[in-house]
Amino acid sequence: MLVDDEINILQSIKRLLHKYDYKLLLAESGELGMDFLMQEKVDLVISDMRMPGMSGADFLANVASQTPDSYRILLTGFADMDSTIAAINKGKINRYIAKPWNNDELLSAINEGVENVKLKRKNQRLESLLRKQ
Repeated sequence: MLVDDEINILQSIKRLLHKYDYKLLLAESGELGMDFLMQEKVDLVISDMRMPGMSGADFLANVASQTPDSYRILLTGFADMDSTIAAINKGKINRYIAKPWNNDELLSAINEGVENVKLKRKNQRLESLLRKQ
């Protein structure tokens, strides 16, 4: 899921990911992103920090509580390091990427996140199997 109040940012990342086999959900606000979370299973979330209404930090904190195994990336041009650190801690953010981003770095973070979620699922299946045995 991509969450940013700037539609051009959402479209830019969508273009970057078009050749990958990802189901993308685009949300222009944290509130809309929360609606998607109620309806869809989301493995990876990229959220802007500064949005009207719900901030990216608040949104990602909600994501962490609802889907703790999801991989959360904060994408921001906001340079205040104290706010960024607070957001990382509050939202249990896995990665922080500054705007303007480097496409290779963003793709690497997304691929890392997808692999992280796959490994968690595999680990959970193996633990379940061990408990049954």
